[in-house]
Amino acid sequence: MYAKRIIVIGAGIGGLAAALGLQRRGFKVAVDERAREIREVGAGLIVTANARRALHDLGVDEDLERLSCCVPIMYTCNYQTGEIIREHPNAGIREKYGFATLQVHRADLHTLLMNAVAANDPEALHPGHEFVGLDETETGVTVRFANGATDSGDALIGADGNASAIRALLFPGVATTFNGQVAFRALLPANAVPDRVNEIGQGMYAGPQRYILHYPLRGGRIMNIIGCGQATAWEEEGWAIPATNDEFLNAYCDFAPHLLEMIGNIPEGGLFKWGLRDREPLATWTTDRVGMLGDAAHPMTPFLGQGACLAIEDGMLLARAFAASESVKEALVRYEGARKERGNGVQLMSLEEGRALQDPRIPRKTAVDRGLLKYDPVTVPV
Repeated sequence: MYAKRIIVIGAGIGGLAAALGLQRRGFKVAVDERAREIREVGAGLIVTANARRALHDLGVDEDLERLSCCVPIMYTCNYQTGEIIREHPNAGIREKYGFATLQVHRADLHTLLMNAVAANDPEALHPGHEFVGLDETETGVTVRFANGATDSGDALIGADGNASAIRALLFPGVATTFNGQVAFRALLPANAVPDRVNEIGQGMYAGPQRYILHYPLRGGRIMNIIGCGQATAWEEEGWAIPATNDEFLNAYCDFAPHLLEMIGNIPEGGLFKWGLRDREPLATWTTDRVGMLGDAAHPMTPFLGQGACLAIEDGMLLARAFAASESVKEALVRYEGARKERGNGVQLMSLEEGRALQDPRIPRKTAVDRGLLKYDPVTVPV
């Protein structure tokens, strides 16, 4: 095999999906993660048919569905009254695309991928390894870490998120910029969820310059809550900055009473906020031996619910490209050729949908409306 060892920087969902896909195609993979413990924080995400096709190929989709929620109908509602405006039946999505949309606890998906990678190779995961530099030659890549360790491989994959150190090294001087949006997120235990919120299940409430989205996780034992709205300034870094219920309530005080009740019931210490940041799409994601995937390649805002899905797609196409190639350079060329238009395109679509969500004059086009669920990362040419 031409690539005996592939190094992945970042043990998030995209990095682990890539590692698992590569392992299942016979490659040796090392996954290096800066955190001292490889785990995901508590938050929800949407997993749609396009990503589930890849997860099925990776052998984790059935377990993920068992751990998650699959609401019968996804609703769009009036932000002030809660009146239902539009219905999106999940059965119709399953019938059309082969897989229904899942409401997933991020940690559950992460754990399934992590355990599968470790089951294939107990030595594959390396926590406490913060990337600080690399040397790329004609024969391989050597990586340096903050703890003084080094590692060498035939290729390096940057899966280290929006604030990617790999991207900053390869494409210096292109920093993230605050895009004028601040988001709140929380998980609410079932016994604290208002009846109307439970009846709706998954509801989107788009108001002027703000929206609230809620959906259940883990069989309805938890309700995931997201609020996102425009703001004039933001300084803090990170996506888990503590926030207060009063901050959330004051920003959404004109929303429906059951939504305000839901916000007021968030347990103390259970609400977080973060400022959304953007980057311009890149002209290239790869060098001869280094590539990027997920938010490192195409930072995704949350407005289409496709961030994790696109990272999973990237991981699948990367693994397939390595399996179809006879050199690292060929694999990365194949990967970028198969993914750049899709990744950069959905990145821009998500920004467009963000504007539509907060401006009633702009028509909304969801991921379903845009045909994003048709994509099959297991069979698309690579």
